[in-house]
Amino acid sequence: MSVRKSFETEVERAFHFLVAEYGLSRPAGGGSLVSYSGDGLSYQIVLDPAARSVTTSVAKDLGEVRLTADLPALVVGAALGAPGNVRCGARTVTELRATVLAQAAYVRRLQPYLTPLNVLPLMRAAHAREQRPQS
Repeated sequence: MSVRKSFETEVERAFHFLVAEYGLSRPAGGGSLVSYSGDGLSYQIVLDPAARSVTTSVAKDLGEVRLTADLPALVVGAALGAPGNVRCGARTVTELRATVLAQAAYVRRLQPYLTPLNVLPLMRAAHAREQRPQS
């Protein structure tokens, strides 16, 4: 089976805890993008077939602002490790599976930092991109 065909299944398997334990929506998207969302928080897991890599980003709505940061920056911001510790390779199905499982493990470890009290300092430490709604 190819990386592209395996991506969605591997993500759903690894990130299922977001639905089961945190009540986020069932995965949306498909193809090269899988997303989870709920209560102003969303995750996007993206396969880049050209770069043969997987990236995860986290977005949090805070009032009129949406803050978005990539997983390696959040790992550093939460003092959970160096950005290079976050796997991203997806050259083979085996590597894809290992990458997705590793990224899901970091997302699980980040959950306590995404509470209302902690999320803004974490997003700032991760140099989150700020978006305001279009008028």
